[in-house]
Amino acid sequence: MSVVSMIEEPQTEELRDLYERLSQGGLGLGVLNLFKVLAHNSTLLRSYLRFGTVFFGDAMALSPRLREIAVLRIGQLTGSEYEFAQHVRVARMVGLSDEEIASLQDYDESELFSDLERAVVRYTDAVSALTPEVSDLGRGLKRWLSERELMELTFAIGHWNMVARVLVPLEVALDEALVAELPAEWREWM
Repeated sequence: MSVVSMIEEPQTEELRDLYERLSQGGLGLGVLNLFKVLAHNSTLLRSYLRFGTVFFGDAMALSPRLREIAVLRIGQLTGSEYEFAQHVRVARMVGLSDEEIASLQDYDESELFSDLERAVVRYTDAVSALTPEVSDLGRGLKRWLSERELMELTFAIGHWNMVARVLVPLEVALDEALVAELPAEWREWM
């Protein structure tokens, strides 16, 4: 059970409008539990939605596959089942296989990942922990990524670390509709 209640029935016109739009769009899961928690402050929810959707549109040069590898890794690093589960679905949509997702824990030994993808995971780890070598790892990624892509990757890592730092302490419950779509062993992949 979440630390903060989820707003199931919006009480204001603004929130009803947001819920209606969320129910009609997105990934077919309705109003996500994260949004129901953020709905305690409708201005925050609206701003978050506007901000977060940028990562999924045409405005990004960064490969969606690389983005999702980073997001899944953040779910592993932070222990955020919610974030990891949500992004198993998204990762599959952008072409990651269940085998790749399952082997992300052991990415360095896995032959399923390219040198670039392994470098992205190492960079995600370093950015998430703000380790001393983070800048050097970023410079190393410029072998494959443009400066724009590197900035977008770094921003995405920061964004989903922030989201995990809301999800984990508030114990936001997984969306039942999502869990029904996941393979039975998905928690072992964390």
